[in-house]
Amino acid sequence: ACVTVAWWFIDPSRMLWVLLSVLVVTCPCALALATPTALTAGHGQLRQRGVLITRADAIESLSNATRVIFDKTGTLTRGEMQLTQTCPLNEQSSEQLRAIAAALEAHSEHPIARAFRPFRDATLQARQVKSVTGSGLEGVLNGTTWRLGKPDFATTEPLTPPSAGQWLLLSEDSAPRAWFKLHDGIREDAAQTVAALQARGLNVELLSGDTQEAVESLAEQLNITTWHAGKSPEGKLERLRELQAQGERVVMIGDGINDVPVLAGADVAIAMNGATDLARTRADAVLLSPRLIRIFEAIEIASATRRIMRQNMIWSVCYNFSALPLAAMGLVPPWLAAIGMSLSSLFVVGNALRLTRWRTSPAPQIAPATPVTV
Repeated sequence: ACVTVAWWFIDPSRMLWVLLSVLVVTCPCALALATPTALTAGHGQLRQRGVLITRADAIESLSNATRVIFDKTGTLTRGEMQLTQTCPLNEQSSEQLRAIAAALEAHSEHPIARAFRPFRDATLQARQVKSVTGSGLEGVLNGTTWRLGKPDFATTEPLTPPSAGQWLLLSEDSAPRAWFKLHDGIREDAAQTVAALQARGLNVELLSGDTQEAVESLAEQLNITTWHAGKSPEGKLERLRELQAQGERVVMIGDGINDVPVLAGADVAIAMNGATDLARTRADAVLLSPRLIRIFEAIEIASATRRIMRQNMIWSVCYNFSALPLAAMGLVPPWLAAIGMSLSSLFVVGNALRLTRWRTSPAPQIAPATPVTV
């Protein structure tokens, strides 16, 4: 309005053309495209890398992350459990005890259940099976109550495993019946991923419900200095809240039902490609690839997307504010204003398209961790 009135007195014959130039120059096309184009390109690049974003603002949260927390089983390890040893504690045979354990595990989706699948006996059917999150399974077979899981869950007796490693205890009416030793190999790129995240300045933490020996062994192999073992789902969430109260912005990576509460509470939750359906529904992103290094790449791409968004916003605002005075003074004809507006929009789109050709920083080359029982 001010420009119209001013040019009415200066030169009425040019008033309409100057007003048209001002309207074209101030068109917020580039500003409107600044964020959506960058986000679209970022989402596309992440999808190509095998990371599916399910929450709109996950990229922004991912770029602000200060700490990455990993679950152990099925996350840093392959989740391909194998039963390597059975130690009976009564007169029953190893075959019978494995079949009983398999009958209980038939009702579970936990990676541990896969280790018992080869030992299922169709004649044994557990009833009233319930999963005690973070502890184990309880069910009824042949009129007695059986438990399989952590020693303090399965029995009240103070028992210790026969040797180092990951062990489950099977009990009948609280009486110990057998120890089962499990093995789960470390993912080949776990050490490389941890090193890459640490090199980027992120704090890396291991948070697990497994035994202290198993968690400590894995943490040492992967050079993770902050780790917590024996954590229940509630304990994991409590640790998360503690970190967030200190100002940390936490990325949580998990795969199981035990991880659901902490995934739901994290600033960014990432579910592994083999995660349970419930874990996937609570996640902000899902890995479509079994490679852990995709997490490092996702954080890199999220940060790049944020930088592109800022560049686009700065360019758009600077263009509008610098071109407006020139148009108001009658120095920019309408055709030039139209070209400038188009070029500004093209610049924003072209800048965002750089993300489609983005190359992440090379991750440290570290030899795969030696497979051990964890």
